[in-house]
Amino acid sequence: MRKIAFRLRDQGFKVWVDNEKLIPGTSAWEEGIENAIKNALAVIVILSPDSKSSEWVRREITYADQFQKRVFPVLAKGSEEMSLPIRLVTRQYVDLRTDEEAGLETLSAAIRFYVEEKQTLEMRRPQQEQKVVAATSSTQSTSAASNKSGSSKYWILPVGIFLAFCALAAAALGIFGFRFFSSLAAPTPTELVIPALTTPKPSGNISPTVTNTSIPIEPTVLPADKLSEYLDGVQALDSDTFDDPSGRGWVIQDATITNGVMRIDGNANWDGAFRSQGVIEHEGIVMDFSYASGSLFEIFVDQGVYDSDTYKRFGVYIGGNTVETNVWEGRNNIGGTILSGDLTLEPETTYTLLISILPDGGFLLALWNPQDPVKALNHRATFDLTWSNVTWTFYLQANRGPVIFDNFRKIAFDGAK
Repeated sequence: MRKIAFRLRDQGFKVWVDNEKLIPGTSAWEEGIENAIKNALAVIVILSPDSKSSEWVRREITYADQFQKRVFPVLAKGSEEMSLPIRLVTRQYVDLRTDEEAGLETLSAAIRFYVEEKQTLEMRRPQQEQKVVAATSSTQSTSAASNKSGSSKYWILPVGIFLAFCALAAAALGIFGFRFFSSLAAPTPTELVIPALTTPKPSGNISPTVTNTSIPIEPTVLPADKLSEYLDGVQALDSDTFDDPSGRGWVIQDATITNGVMRIDGNANWDGAFRSQGVIEHEGIVMDFSYASGSLFEIFVDQGVYDSDTYKRFGVYIGGNTVETNVWEGRNNIGGTILSGDLTLEPETTYTLLISILPDGGFLLALWNPQDPVKALNHRATFDLTWSNVTWTFYLQANRGPVIFDNFRKIAFDGAK
């Protein structure tokens, strides 16, 4: 699928094609493909009946998962049943079958958002860690600096982002052709010395203290609305329309409350605000938000000390009009799944987000436009029991804004549908 390679070349990525660089069937061919995957930032798998039946494709997906590479599935031919391998059935794919141009644009936007997120996380590493990288990667920094005048914004960081587009053998018969497999790869092995990317907690807030004690408000059964599509027996426990500029119930890091809304303009440390009252199982948060074009922000609940083995986080990243899961387990970022649904986000539009804590390590996300709630995005996940019976802290954070928040509601519910 060379159109993918051409599209990403046009957007500033350097594209590597194996049959341009390697001779098929040689020992260097297999080794070169392995190195491309190993050094990749992410992997694009083009799905078709041929790729599903290919042992090589299955091996390379396994290899990508082994090295914890982000996988972007793209359905190019055939039905889901004919083309989607079992290990990718839970991952959202880009569909090129009916509207190739729209699908290519969706894929490009998702990759841009992912690269931008990685770049932002890179900039947010502790200063001491950055010095270690500088001391061990001076050649890399010099190379990146020489590219700052290029056309792509992705060259402005210490690490260049490359796309390697791999055309692999089509089947075990040894016929060489597109196997519809590609990888978004780093350019040189020297870049592998960079420590794992991290998402630091805001400065001055390593382990906030929260409580389960409800701020006095009589539980109220809510009328049937969009929430009833996801939850049963919803009751209101607490609310805040931000009419009190003192920020009752909030710990304000870098946010302002005025004119009945909370505003976060964004900063390099992703400071914002968090709720002083904790959230437990059978409870959830409902909140309205809108954002300006170019904003990058996150809404989540977390538990434990960041950058520790027991740290946990669940929520959303929002940027480039794309919504992805924001999930951390210990020191590992295991999020990045694009929410399912038919809603397309736009700047300067109000949306409502639901984050609900289900029993036994379960979570439910839902997002919709309250003025037109028919279309929505949603995601449901279940983790092991270490994620259950804990108290969660609710966070609002932004790197770029402004982002406007309003109509905070804490709810209780009987169960999820």
